[in-house]
Amino acid sequence: MILKALISSLFAGLLELDNVQAGQFLISRPAFAGPLLGWLNGCPFEGARMGILIELIYLDFIPVGGVVPPNGLVAAAAAVLALVWAGLPESTAFFFGVMAGFMYGKVEYRLRVSRSSWIKGIETDARNGALLLERNLAGSLLAESAISGLYIFFFSGLAAFLAAPLLRAGPEALFRASDLAYSLMPWLGLSGLYFRFRTQVYKKG
Repeated sequence: MILKALISSLFAGLLELDNVQAGQFLISRPAFAGPLLGWLNGCPFEGARMGILIELIYLDFIPVGGVVPPNGLVAAAAAVLALVWAGLPESTAFFFGVMAGFMYGKVEYRLRVSRSSWIKGIETDARNGALLLERNLAGSLLAESAISGLYIFFFSGLAAFLAAPLLRAGPEALFRASDLAYSLMPWLGLSGLYFRFRTQVYKKG
């Protein structure tokens, strides 16, 4: 299972490149990545359900200026692996994934800052006529994919490590609370979608 989780994490890292760096064909959206990763791990319906809910919830985050929104693909991938690898209930795995997506926003911010430090070197190379654009681009893509994939793997591994004592202790109240909160997520997501569409209609009016 560890090898399958690692392969799934690295595959999710490749999908992450579609988010900003390459393609932008929307295959990195959680509504697509959730069912895909779920299918790869034997839980397509659960993956689709969690992915769509993450998509609805993260729609409210707008990447304006220097704001880095939570990463939906990381959230969907971590949720699927927390369900399959760690064996957590779907509701608990979902919230674990949402937390992973929020926390990855900090990592992504650091990655963007580190890439901005390359600008001076690239400008110098361009002035000297020795611009190695392919090398810089390949290095950036490889680093982004590897870091996001390893983040998903280690975060899911943390879920697997914590799941054993958590499931053994059997905190029924905790799981009941997460089940209740999870059952309300569709209404929360749809209400946010409704207000977003209503705002757009008023703008056109």
